[in-house]
Order: sequence, then C-alpha cells, then structure tokens
Amino acid sequence: MEASDSERPTATTLLLLIDSDRNRELLADRLSAEFAIETADDEPLNDPAFDLCLLDPLSLSRFHDDLQEVKSSAEPVFLPFLLLTGERSPEELSSDVWDVVDEVIQRPVNPTELDTRIGNLLRRRRLSVDLARQKAQSEERFESLFQSTPDPVVVTTPDGTITEANDAFARTFGIDSEELRNRPITEIDLSPPDAVERVLLRIADNEPSSTTVQWNLDEDTSLVTELNTDIVAGLSEATERIGIFRDITARAEREKDLKRQNERLEGFADTIAHDLRNPLNVAQGRLDLAQQTGDEEHFEAIRSAQDRMGQMIDELLTLAKQGQAVSDPDSFVFVDAITRAWSHVETSDATIAVDVDESVMITADEGRLCELLENLFRNAVEHGGETVTVRIGVLSEGAGFYVEDDGPGIPPEKRTEVFEAGYTESATGTGFGLSIVQQIVDGHNWTITLTESDNGGARFELRDVEM
Repeated sequence: MEASDSERPTATTLLLLIDSDRNRELLADRLSAEFAIETADDEPLNDPAFDLCLLDPLSLSRFHDDLQEVKSSAEPVFLPFLLLTGERSPEELSSDVWDVVDEVIQRPVNPTELDTRIGNLLRRRRLSVDLARQKAQSEERFESLFQSTPDPVVVTTPDGTITEANDAFARTFGIDSEELRNRPITEIDLSPPDAVERVLLRIADNEPSSTTVQWNLDEDTSLVTELNTDIVAGLSEATERIGIFRDITARAEREKDLKRQNERLEGFADTIAHDLRNPLNVAQGRLDLAQQTGDEEHFEAIRSAQDRMGQMIDELLTLAKQGQAVSDPDSFVFVDAITRAWSHVETSDATIAVDVDESVMITADEGRLCELLENLFRNAVEHGGETVTVRIGVLSEGAGFYVEDDGPGIPPEKRTEVFEAGYTESATGTGFGLSIVQQIVDGHNWTITLTESDNGGARFELRDVEM
C-alpha cells in the first residue's frame, strides 16, 4: 500500500480499492482533506491498517475472500466496507456480497450522501473500538482480580470441565495450572464429591449455591473450605459456573471445639445431677434423723456430706475452666513447677523422685500445668497407698515427660474410661481428677497415654510438649 498522508499516522485512514485510476484519484482528492488515504497495490491487504474501505464491484470480486477474512479477524471491532456500485440497486446484489459489504452507494456519487455514509460508518466503528477497549480493560481487570485473589477460584463448563483456574487454586490443590485446563473437576479428590457435583455441575436452577468441601493436604492435615458458586456468562460461548473456595478451616475447628465444649457441659450437667444427689440424699436423711432423735452424730454426717459437695463443686468448676485452649503459654523451669505441685498435695509418707535436670525449661500455662501435676500426684497417692513412690522424668525421645508410681496400676480395660468425668472407684474420690488432666492436655494440644510402669504401677506419658 502507498500512503498519501504518511505524516498523519493517527488520522482516520480510508482504503480505496477502486479499479478505475480516474475514479480513485477523484475520491482521493475529495477525501484527503479530512482523512488519511491509502490506495491499493497488487496486494492491498498484506497490512490492513485502515478504518474504512471504499471499493467497487471489480475489487470486491477480485479480493472477496481476503476481504472477508480481514473483516472477520477484526471482530469484535467493526471494520466497515462501503461499496460504490453502478446502476444496480442493493436489492439486486448477491447474498455473498453482504458477507463483506456493510453499505452500498450508487454512482454517480452524491458528495453529501457520501460524507453522510462515511460519517455514519466511522461513528459505528469508533463506538465498537471504544466498546472493545472497555471489554479488554474489563477482562484485564477481571484477570488481575481472578489471579490476585487469595481464595482458590475455578470456572467450569456445564459438564464440569475446568476452563479457568487461578494461581491460588493451583497452589492449594497442588496441581500445575496448565494441567488444570480442560480437566474434569470430578478428577480432583474433593470431599464429599456429590456436594461439588451438585453446586458446580447442576446449573439448571441458575441460582447461587454453597456447600462445605474438604481437601486432604496430607495424612494429618485437612483443608476445610466453603465453596460458593454462581452462573457466569461471557467467558466463553456456553454459560459456565464459577466456584470460589474460601478457607474456613479455623472456623470449622472452632465449631468442633464449641461442640466439644457443649458436650462437656452436658456431661457436667449429668454428672452434677447424678453425683451431687448422693451427698444431698445423705444430708437430707441425716437431717430427718437429727430432728427425730436429736443425736449430734447426724450433724457430723451432714457436715461431711456438705464438705463432699463443696469439693465436687470446686472440681467441677476447675474442670470447666481447664477445657479452654492455651493461647499465651510461658517458658519456665520445669523442676520449679514440679516442686510447687508436690507441695500442694497431701502426700502422707509418699515420696517423689524427680529425674529432671534443673536446666530443663517447659512452655505451658504455668498454673494449669501445676494443676495437672497435682492431679497426677494426688491420683498416685490416693490409689497407690500412703508410702507410694512417684517418679517424674523427661521421655527418652524428648518433647514430653512421664509421671509414674509403684502402686497397683490400672487394668488395660479401664485405661480409657478413667479419664471420663465422674469415673472413680474410691469411696472418697470425686472422679474428676484425671478428667481435669485430660482437659489441660487438650488445652495445650498435647497427648496423654496411660500405660504400666516397670514396677507395675500407673505410668502417664505426655507428648508433643515444648521442652
């Protein structure tokens, strides 16, 4: 092509595909004051940088297929073609002409009509260019938001084929982005699979959907997400559904903790109703006898029943508090906590052997750790006898400690139920001591195991402790 106004690269450009040299020159002279004019060489469409093409029937016939390809490749931008024809009216033109041509003007050309037609076609083109630019900007913004959002996002076709997935989705589910495209969403091991299928594949209702989905990151860790989906259109030829996976693992854990706390509270209520009834009945019965006989020994029994109820209430309150998670642990000398806990227990002639170096530090809630040790020491003294020997030390593999005694031990079949609230085989025990221990362990995210010591006594091993 030969540009007749190369000094105006930003001007609106008209391409003249006119076979007649004389007619082409006349049009060029007429339009060059307002537009940049390009005229044809032997291959006019090698670099089709024009805004509107004026052509005659001979050029249309000669370049029809090339013109149709240029027009199609410009979409969605409108690229107008104005046909200057002879005496034939637009109604007489064959249908394939309209594959390229947008408007027809008959010769002889009226200059005013020509200006009007060109102006109308160029306005349509400018509008389409603006719309295409806005669409491109919108798609660019969408792509930026799509990729920058921290939540995994996926777009699927109605049959569940993944068409788009952001980087967060690829990272979260450990799959390369390129491998995700055109892959069925059902191949990703999300749980439960029927919930994913329901909200991502069944889109006939055209309504937003939501469900909870779990993904196993490894054997010990699961990611719980809330999958929210909705219908989207315009990302491809078919209506698709977009799914956003929001991490709610922390919320799910809180809900589990709340459920456990509610269950524990229900257990407290049952325990209170059951265990407090006995001393209440004793007190009521003795009060009736005291009123009838005036014997003071009944008052002593009433006081004993009251003391037992007070002890049970205190331990129930402790049990309720110890179930709370430890959020701000401290680091301190382990031996100091052991010494303080032993001093708070009525040990009679019992002895303690501390196999812990004084330099060992432990990270925990100090008050609750002392409460745990007191209950383990008290359990050993109450069940192992007044001369029992209690031993405490650091586990050989580290990250934990043990408390053991040389008493009669606990049979294997009872080593689980002893941690339940209210379980006791002692006439004077409340059954809350080891339950309190379990609650403190849970609050620190530790684990506790009950086994047998080398001397046949009870051995409690606590692991996952920061020491």
